[in-house]
Amino acid sequence: MLSALSLGATLYIPATRSDLWPIVTGEKYPELRSLVICLEDAITEQDVELAKQNLKQLLQKLQQQQQQQQQQRHEQYPKIFIRPRHIAMAADLAEWREITALDGMVLPKFGLANFKQWLDVLPATLHYMPTLETADSFDMEQMKELRQALSEFHKVLVLRIGGNDLLNCLALRRPSDVTLYQTPIGTLIANLAGQFLPYGFALSAPVCEHFSQVKLLQDELYLDLQYGLSGKTVIHPAQISIVHQAYQVNEIELKQAQDILQDGCKAVFACHGSMLEPATHRRWAERILERAKVFGLKI
Repeated sequence: MLSALSLGATLYIPATRSDLWPIVTGEKYPELRSLVICLEDAITEQDVELAKQNLKQLLQKLQQQQQQQQQQRHEQYPKIFIRPRHIAMAADLAEWREITALDGMVLPKFGLANFKQWLDVLPATLHYMPTLETADSFDMEQMKELRQALSEFHKVLVLRIGGNDLLNCLALRRPSDVTLYQTPIGTLIANLAGQFLPYGFALSAPVCEHFSQVKLLQDELYLDLQYGLSGKTVIHPAQISIVHQAYQVNEIELKQAQDILQDGCKAVFACHGSMLEPATHRRWAERILERAKVFGLKI
């Protein structure tokens, strides 16, 4: 079953690229678990038709390969999503017969105001990743209403947090010397976590565009995990392995999680210098086991 955590580092690439095929087949970046082919911010208006033609050719080739090999999308890596420019483009793409070659679609500028419009055009065969990136995302009353509306929409895989667009709402840009959590977006992420995570929704962490700042990315990933986020958008292939390493678990975490989930364990017990309480630590333990299964143990 496809989960938000299993997506790992989600690489955004423009739909105009000439090397889409080796990327989507895993040949170019073997570690890549998921990618988004972008028809929105990553391309200019004059390149839209070229990008759509490029995408359609890719999907036709991918669909043909799937039919020949009799493979299901869920058996393949990386998982492939597309990001349309707007609702009208999403409606157009949804009519393509090749759309079934995809795993899902990213929904840009998603919110309560356009929720019903999105639902009217989306095919039922895909998974969806709505993006919280407009000024409405700062309004927790609207986010509460959106969460309640989304509870009836069962194809939401993860809600993506659009860090740069949200900073743009504040006339800010991400600094290159501190994590996103040391900006106003840190408070917003905490608020969004409180609004969505307790109700079964997953949130994905924003991109760190300063791809040469490895320590900055590592520091931010540590905080992503502490805030309960699942995976992270990346814009450079060098970031893929760093994200996946951050999601690995250490032996002590794994042992504690296994003990918490063991049948017949005590209500409270000690393990590696910590008191464990299965009644309150069970969800954490389940998440640790999933991370270990997907990303492995830290070396």
